Amino acid sequence: MSVKLYVVSALAVAVAPVSLIADAQTQSAASITVNQTSLSVQTPLLPVASPTAGITYSQLGTGASQLRVFTDGFLFCGNPGPLGTGVVSLIPAHEDQSFMPATNVHPWTFPQAQDVAKVNYSSGVLNLNRNATGVQWTSLVCNGVGPLGEAATGLSDGIFRNGLDGGAETNYSHMINWTPDPQLAFNWNQPDWSQVPVNPCVSTLSQPATVDEDVACAAVTGVRPGAGAGPVVPQRAGTIWTDSHDAVKFTYLFRVDVRTGPQPPQGPQMPTGTTELPVLLDSATITDAYGGALVKIVDAYDASLVAGTGQYCLLTSLPASLGSGVCSGNPQTYPLANGPLSIQFGVYPAPMGSGSSSFYVAVVRDLIGTHPNYVTPAVGASILLESATLQLGGDRFNGDDVAFGFMTPNSAGGYGFPWMIEP
Repeated sequence: MSVKLYVVSALAVAVAPVSLIADAQTQSAASITVNQTSLSVQTPLLPVASPTAGITYSQLGTGASQLRVFTDGFLFCGNPGPLGTGVVSLIPAHEDQSFMPATNVHPWTFPQAQDVAKVNYSSGVLNLNRNATGVQWTSLVCNGVGPLGEAATGLSDGIFRNGLDGGAETNYSHMINWTPDPQLAFNWNQPDWSQVPVNPCVSTLSQPATVDEDVACAAVTGVRPGAGAGPVVPQRAGTIWTDSHDAVKFTYLFRVDVRTGPQPPQGPQMPTGTTELPVLLDSATITDAYGGALVKIVDAYDASLVAGTGQYCLLTSLPASLGSGVCSGNPQTYPLANGPLSIQFGVYPAPMGSGSSSFYVAVVRDLIGTHPNYVTPAVGASILLESATLQLGGDRFNGDDVAFGFMTPNSAGGYGFPWMIEP
């Protein structure tokens, strides 16, 4: 086995007592911290629990337990690596409470994750897989952003930006691992996306990364077809590409980039990277990556807008237009039975692989409602890198681990989080 493997069984598994959770529910300013992610707890308006509470805990009678936590922001969790022995499952939850009247709440559906091996509550903070000395690593990995899609910092090495910058400057800088050339006169309030690198995992002398991800890089990003005639050229975008014009299906597409190992040598004609479909893994038989990186792609969605049913497909090129037929005839098409997207795969260095993988994911879900609020998202996607690689310094820039889609493309309708459309 690889030396990267971590031992979960040695961790002290603390099953959360009901009294602990009840105490957390009474805190108006409670927050949750899981691994290295912290978010405020949200008080739900819909009667999902009795009494309605942001944190609920259930014992299943099989020795296992479930912990449901509502957050003001968006918490994406999963198990990209081999499962440990944690007996508590985590169910993230969120309500879009921005609609009027206030009773018109839109609940979101998130993937359930396993392997919570440590739970404690102190001073208004519910801590998962953490103790006084820091993170206690298990296979559980979470990415979280605030209610406006903002990250505290996209730079997990602790670098912070100028606190005087505006919302767009600050948030885009935390989302995109790139330092614009001062001679470009680049302005994040009115970004020229053709100048932004399409592949976040490839850094060149002309398009340098802010943070050198020398262990592993993982990113999900928004893309659109670039302007001009001829072959479709992908162009970076701030949001996921979406379409619902047929009023029957809601379709969205995003890009995935993963690299293991340091940046390749930078030459004057260095390629920007080719698209390569991943080797999909079965979660029941997943093993250690043997020097590579194990990755999981998940999504979440407004359950008042779309159903859990549908399909998704993997693409090696960006289509010129987006619609519910985007997966038609694609051999890499898979059903969505009833719930969030889950794509698990590995990226391996030579001689087992090329060391990188870049592709597009198109998701087509059944449309069941409306979402007339254009400044809150309808769907989101996240990439989760196994915790063993994270411990070694992988995904050093984590601001590009989450992307959101709105009811219409940002480039066409000006929709997105308020900081994206208000200079």
